[in-house]
Amino acid sequence: MRKNLMGEADASITVFLSLILTCICALMGGLFESVRTAGSGWYMQMALDSSLDSLMSKYHRDVWEQYRIFALEFDERGGLAAEMEPYLDSYFRDAPFYLVTDRNLTVSSPVLITDGGGRWFEKEILDYMKKGIWNVEYDAGILKETMDGVKEAESFGAIAEQYQECGRQLLKLEESIENIGESLERQKNYLEAGDRQLSNGNGTGFIKTAEKLKKELERIPLLVREYEEKAEELSREIRMAESGAAKKQGDLKPPNWELLSEEMESYRSYTDKEGSRHREVKQTEVTAERNKAVVEDAIRQAVEVQEYIDSWEPDDEDDELDEKRLWRRVLSVTGKFTYDSRFAGTGKKDRKKRKVLEALSRLAGSDLLSIVVPEGKKVSPDRIDKQQFPSVTEMSVTEMPGFTGYNGGAGNFLPETALLHEYAAGFYTNFLSEEERHVKYEQEYLLSGSASDRENLKNTVNQIIAIREAMNLMSLLKDPEKRREAELLAAAITGASGIAPLVSVTTFFILTVWALAESVEDVKALLEGGKVPFLKQGREWRVSLTGLAESGTGLFRELGASGNEGEGLDYQSYLKLLFWLSGLPKKEYRMMDMIQKNIRTSQPSFLMRKCAYRLEAEYKGRGTVIPISKKAVKAY
Repeated sequence: MRKNLMGEADASITVFLSLILTCICALMGGLFESVRTAGSGWYMQMALDSSLDSLMSKYHRDVWEQYRIFALEFDERGGLAAEMEPYLDSYFRDAPFYLVTDRNLTVSSPVLITDGGGRWFEKEILDYMKKGIWNVEYDAGILKETMDGVKEAESFGAIAEQYQECGRQLLKLEESIENIGESLERQKNYLEAGDRQLSNGNGTGFIKTAEKLKKELERIPLLVREYEEKAEELSREIRMAESGAAKKQGDLKPPNWELLSEEMESYRSYTDKEGSRHREVKQTEVTAERNKAVVEDAIRQAVEVQEYIDSWEPDDEDDELDEKRLWRRVLSVTGKFTYDSRFAGTGKKDRKKRKVLEALSRLAGSDLLSIVVPEGKKVSPDRIDKQQFPSVTEMSVTEMPGFTGYNGGAGNFLPETALLHEYAAGFYTNFLSEEERHVKYEQEYLLSGSASDRENLKNTVNQIIAIREAMNLMSLLKDPEKRREAELLAAAITGASGIAPLVSVTTFFILTVWALAESVEDVKALLEGGKVPFLKQGREWRVSLTGLAESGTGLFRELGASGNEGEGLDYQSYLKLLFWLSGLPKKEYRMMDMIQKNIRTSQPSFLMRKCAYRLEAEYKGRGTVIPISKKAVKAY
C-alpha cells in the first residue's frame, strides 16, 4: 500500500485485486454450478435410462420361455412408476453431488403388445426369427410364386365349385324333363289300355282308366311349372358362376383359364339350346290341356253308354244290343287324343350312378371328419371361452397391417411373412402334434378362429380339400384318358338323346366330383402323416371313377390307409400354404389368443392386453438453481 502526498494510505490496488478475485471466484462458482447442473441432467438421464432398462428386464419369463416373446406385465401405470422409483432413488442416494430435489416420475400410457394391429407382436417374432434361430434366406420370387400358386388354386377351385353347383341344377332340370317324359309315356299306356277295354266292351274298366289318364294330364302343368323353376334356377346359377369367374380371372394363369373357359362354353351352349326346348315344354302343356278336354268328353260319353247298356231292355226275345257299336262311338272320341312324343323314350339312363354322384358332390363344405380322420384317433370335442381373447377384445376392423405389409398381394415383405408362418409352425400345435394343450389344434385355430376344436379341424380340412380339389381338377382336365372315362359315364347317365351339349356339361360335373373324391382321399393321407404332391400325375391317382360311381362314399372305407411317405407335401406344409390365404392382423391376434390361453394355465389372471411392448417415462426435478426434465423411451 502506498501513501499519497498527505501521508494517507492508497487502497486502490487492494480494491482492484479484490474485485478481480471476486469476479474469478464468481466465474469459477458459475462454471462449477453449470457443470454440476449439466452433470445432474446427464446423471438423471443415465439413471432414468438404466431404471427403465431394469424395469423392462422384468419381462414375463413364461411367455419368453414358451414363445420367445418379450412382454412386460403390469397392473396400472401408477404401478409402473412405483416399480421404477426405487431404482432411481438408489442412483441419487449414491451421488449426493448431483443434488436434485422435488423429483417426480411419470410413466405415460405404455404401448401394449396388442396395439397397432399386431405390428409390435409381429416385430418381436421377426426379430427373434431373424436374429435368433432362423438362418434360411428366402427368395422373394419363389415365395411370390408359391403364394400366387395357392391363390390360383383357391380361385380355380371357387370357380369349379360354382360350376359344380350349376351341374347339380342341370341334372335336376334334366330330371324334370324325364318326369314329363314319363308322364307322357304313362298317358300313352293309359290310352292304349282304355282303347283295348273299349274294344272288349269293358266300359267300367275304361272309365277308371280314363280317370287315371285325366289325372296324369292334370299333372303336366305342375311338371311344367317345376321345369320352369329349375330352368330359372339353373340360369341364375350360371349367371352367378360367370360373374364369379370373371372376377377371379386375374388370379389364373392363361393356360388354366383356357381350361375352364372350354368347360364354361359348354354351359353357355346348353343354355342356348335350352331356349328351344323350353318352347317345346310349354307346347306340352297346351297339348295336355287339349287332350284333357278329349278325355273328359270320352268319359262323359262312356258313362252315357254304360248307363244306356245298364238300363236297356229288349222289346222281344230276339232283340240284341250291339254294344261294340256303342263303344265304337267312344273310340271315335279317344281317336282325337294327340299323343305327345316330344320327351318320351329319351333313352336308357343310369339313374343310380347319377344319384351317387349328386350325393358325392354335396360333400364339399360338409363335415368329413368321420371319413378323413384315421381310424382309432378321436377328434377333440373341447370348446374354449373366447371372451377375454385379444382377437375379441383388442382387434378391430380398422386395424393397420403389420410390419410385413402383407395384404394378400405381392410386395417386398414376403420373406417376413414366410418367417411368421415358420414361427406359427414351430410354436403352435396341430392335429398331428403329440403335445397336449388346452386347445388341441392351435394352428387350425389360427386359420379358423372357432371356439370348438372340432370346428377348427373341420374348417381346416375343408380348406385343404378345396385346394386339393382344384389341383386334382387341373390334373384331370389335362388327362385325355381320364376325361374319356368321364365322358363314357356321362353318356350312361344322360342317355342316348337330349340336348347336344348335355354330355359335355355332365362330363365336367363328373370330373369335379372325381376331383373332390380324390381330394378327400388326399386329406386322409395327410392326417395319417403321409404326403401328397401339390400337382398329381396319373400314376399317383388313387380313386377310380368306376368304383366311385358304384360305391359312393363307401369307396373311402374300401381304399383303407393311403399315406405316401416319400413324395409331396405333408400336413404341416399344407397348413403353411393355408396361412398365405389368412390375412393379417387376424392371424397374429389369434396367436396371442393361444399364448394367453396357455399362460393362464399357471397364471389365471394373465392377459395379453396387460403386457407392454414399449414404455415412455419422464423424470422432473429441481437442481440447485434450475429445473431439470428428462425423458426416456424403451422398447423390446
